[in-house]
Amino acid sequence: MLDIGKPSKLPTPKCYFSTTTLPSYNDISELPTKKTPFNLLHSSPYYHTVTLLSPSSSPLNITTTSKPSKYARLQMPLLSLLKGDFFTKHIKTGNVLLLSAPLKLEATSSEARFTLINGVLSITCDRAIYERAGLTGTAVADPHARKHGTSKFCIEVNLRLPSMLAGKKGFERVLRAAETVFVGEISWLFYDVDAGGVTEDDAALGKEVEIKEVKAETEDLEKVLVPGFPSDIAKSPDGENDLFELLEWISLAALNSPRIQQGDLVDEIISRYEVPTISSIPTANTTDGSNNGTTTQNLTKTTFTGFLPASLIASTFGEALLQLKDSWFAFLVRGFEDGKTFVVLKTEDGRALSWDIEG
Repeated sequence: MLDIGKPSKLPTPKCYFSTTTLPSYNDISELPTKKTPFNLLHSSPYYHTVTLLSPSSSPLNITTTSKPSKYARLQMPLLSLLKGDFFTKHIKTGNVLLLSAPLKLEATSSEARFTLINGVLSITCDRAIYERAGLTGTAVADPHARKHGTSKFCIEVNLRLPSMLAGKKGFERVLRAAETVFVGEISWLFYDVDAGGVTEDDAALGKEVEIKEVKAETEDLEKVLVPGFPSDIAKSPDGENDLFELLEWISLAALNSPRIQQGDLVDEIISRYEVPTISSIPTANTTDGSNNGTTTQNLTKTTFTGFLPASLIASTFGEALLQLKDSWFAFLVRGFEDGKTFVVLKTEDGRALSWDIEG
């Protein structure tokens, strides 16, 4: 191919791989939070999409109907969050997650973003807005900025501190910034951690509130070519390539790509992709040594989409782990823009292969 175009100035994406043997668990309450791969489930307070791939022949029943998870979409200026019932009920004494859409500031072409996690309000903005706000923050790297572009700044305010009350100097500065700089209606995603979702009769959320329920969406994938899973990466003569090809296959399966279906015919000009044959080593799900473990299976794809707290991610993974002890499954999690992304493959012999992706 021709080398056309300039090299990208963006940071090179990174992928961290780990593998471990999972012990036998009998209840979700037994699952750890700091060991691999469970630490990935709790590496961010919220996510956007979870996709679970598993053989259709394996018994799997994962829904949220027993305890529906609900989140809300709010329309509220920043100042309203810092006053009244919302501030008292959900920020000072409660435990909620908030994620904003970009706030376009009319006076300039700038925008600001907000999050609230564990009572800490985080504001990300450019230098001009940062200087106008008059709040203390730190410069953060912006991978999308030009070579000599200005850095972004992150302002963090712990609203649970005793000093964060009306009349206190520090809090009045925050209110002043909300009144004069961060002005305008903001779209928020809201989740009440203490309540395990959203209460529909919560008057503190205001009038412009839309409550959404997280539901499982299932899709059947027929005649999928499934590669063999290497039983010992360290002994593979081409282990790194095997891992990248396996990750690519999982990603295509999550998209229900026809490229991984048995009998797929496509012109090589359009695609030359082939289901990988993992290096010639013993594999965990080999049924035919002549094809390096590649088998044809019907798969079930289960997807959750929305404002998903880490607790829901962990419980979904735990249910799959308990129900599919003798089967394999792939667990793909994607965050919001610039958020966390990771993939966990649980094999038939009880191992977990994890890819933690940055960039």
